[in-house]
Amino acid sequence: MTVTAPELLDYDDVVARYEPVLGLEVHVELSTATKMFCGCPTTFGAEPNTQVCPVCLGLPGSLPVLNEAAVHAAIRIGLALNCEIVPWCRFARKNYFYPDMPKNYQISQDDEPIAVNGHLDVPLADGTSWRVGIERAHMEEDTGKLTHLGSDTGRIH
Repeated sequence: MTVTAPELLDYDDVVARYEPVLGLEVHVELSTATKMFCGCPTTFGAEPNTQVCPVCLGLPGSLPVLNEAAVHAAIRIGLALNCEIVPWCRFARKNYFYPDMPKNYQISQDDEPIAVNGHLDVPLADGTSWRVGIERAHMEEDTGKLTHLGSDTGRIH
């Protein structure tokens, strides 16, 4: 059996045969006065452990309460991206384990986001525009961060 080199395509052949599809995931930090699911402040540069509560720490029995200002911001983002704003959306806990993650879960809209099926028209130099499809815009909390003290062995002294 003889193996031959694959056929080499020039640019025009590639463009004729294939449609490139690119995906971007863009994160935006909202400038709300409090966190996404509790009343703790969001003051940048505050001392560690000064802006936390039982909800932030994921303590048993603590229940999150959604930040209304964040919902309004998400709706505005969805409208700016020409999305459909859904009448009902859902949050769920996305469980995963990282050494720097305090709760080992993140509250997110993985399955049922607040805004779907949008687009953004990008003007081009020739006067036409290029339409970029927007699959979704959803809300999720920042998972927080643990900082470990000690040497590179990970031991805390």
